[in-house]
Amino acid sequence: AHRPYVLTIHDLQFRTYPEYFTRVKRAYLGALIPRSVRRAAVVTVPSEYVRSSVVEAYGADPERVMVVPHGIEPTLAGMVTPEAELRHKYGIGDGPVFVYPAVTHPHKNHGFLLDLMAQRWTDPDLRLVLTGGTGLGDAPVAACADPRVLRLGRVPEADRNGLLAMAAAMVFPSRYEGFGAPLIEAMTLGAPVVCADTTCMPQIVGDAGVVLPLAPDAWADVPAVVQARRAELVAAGTARAREFTSAASGAALSAAYARALGMS
Repeated sequence: AHRPYVLTIHDLQFRTYPEYFTRVKRAYLGALIPRSVRRAAVVTVPSEYVRSSVVEAYGADPERVMVVPHGIEPTLAGMVTPEAELRHKYGIGDGPVFVYPAVTHPHKNHGFLLDLMAQRWTDPDLRLVLTGGTGLGDAPVAACADPRVLRLGRVPEADRNGLLAMAAAMVFPSRYEGFGAPLIEAMTLGAPVVCADTTCMPQIVGDAGVVLPLAPDAWADVPAVVQARRAELVAAGTARAREFTSAASGAALSAAYARALGMS
């Protein structure tokens, strides 16, 4: 007998940016996902953006596609390397710090920030700190010679949290996210969030961050904006992060399984 199952789809990036995937991977996902969606009792997704994408792409019954957001624990703020230690350890200096925690995948759009540093964000004391591993979009970062751009690669979790906690802002110019967990992590740690207005990010951030189109002119004044609005953004981010706990995620997942059983 066929037993009902719950299918989780994190994103449909392969449809939006097929050029970031190999031909084999595109063919595999293009064949597997539609069949799996048709057979699943319920499909869970991390955001309303992905939900609407699944419904539109595969004609799924909207009642069978449910949002189960990621859960970020507030205890994250308890694992933080002190700011002074981080500035010394990584040679960051005494000025303001923008942090981007992301593997250099093409959709993460690191080159956008590098261009801003070269052309718009000219404060000699500003540092752009990049954490995360190496991806297929690494070339612009590897070629960057700006001493104000610090590429740290993979760092211990407490250091990553500490960098966000001390940041003047977490800047997140990604072209595609299914959820964007670093957005909520940054808010949990007290960092103002500046992100692109693409895919799910306006829904996840809401009014708790600065959401901008991916145009250099729109981001030119970010250093001044986050300095002037810091207290407001930190307070709004802290409140927003409380909506994305593991308990809330678990409750949404439980509801998805209950619906799946009810549809069997």
